[in-house]
Amino acid sequence: MRRKPYQTVLLYAAVIFATLVIAFPFVWLLITALKPYPEIYGFPINYIPREPTWEHFQYVFQLDFGTYFKNSVIVSGGAAILTVLVALLPAYATVKFDFLAKQPILISILICQMFPQIVFVIPFFMILSKLGLIDTYLGVIVSYLPFTTPIGVWLTRNFFAEVPVDIEEAAMIDGCSRFQTFRRIALPIALPGIAAVGIYAFLFSWSELMFSRSYLSTMSLQTIPVFLSLFVGQYQTRWGPLFAGSVVASIPPIIVFGFLQKYFIRGLTSGSVKG
Repeated sequence: MRRKPYQTVLLYAAVIFATLVIAFPFVWLLITALKPYPEIYGFPINYIPREPTWEHFQYVFQLDFGTYFKNSVIVSGGAAILTVLVALLPAYATVKFDFLAKQPILISILICQMFPQIVFVIPFFMILSKLGLIDTYLGVIVSYLPFTTPIGVWLTRNFFAEVPVDIEEAAMIDGCSRFQTFRRIALPIALPGIAAVGIYAFLFSWSELMFSRSYLSTMSLQTIPVFLSLFVGQYQTRWGPLFAGSVVASIPPIIVFGFLQKYFIRGLTSGSVKG
């Protein structure tokens, strides 16, 4: 059915309005980062900087921001890769094999998502201490897995379910093992789901503060969220450097999501429509 002209106008108006509402926080973040301190604290509010300055960005990079940026890339990238590796085989197994207590196991995978993150801080600290993983990249990455892997399993299950059984059986008749069938047939079909899982784990790890602050005590190993939290004090918040650092910190997630958004959206919507 063709839309009437006024319906098209209303649709575009709604889309533009929603875009402005969503984009406004980031625009305000950038505007404030370019303001000198008198304008940041001035009243009435200046929505456009009268004297734009880069002093806040310069100050942030003088504090060795590059090291924190590198640490965030290592932790987030490591969490994304490890989440994908851990989630793939359980997702494939729960789709292709029938075994006792299959449904209870699938439900139990999501149990960690029901509890607030702070509940796990002390237990994880005790476990990581015994394993010697406190104050290491690997310790923080491992602590993220209970929160990223369940979503990864459920997302990729939908794609593995789309792999025709006949094709897999034909591959095994031709001499492929089960693992070769998984690697050569199932994985290529599940690539959008794998990308969605990687993006989700990356974004979760990039913005996470509680675990990274609890398990990383050495300043040279801490991530961007920990660095930005230093500008928030009990009696004063340094809005200029905080906003400048936040602008720079938001660039990698925007780039990652911008290039891979089609896979992420397909991964989230896969299985929503059948037939």
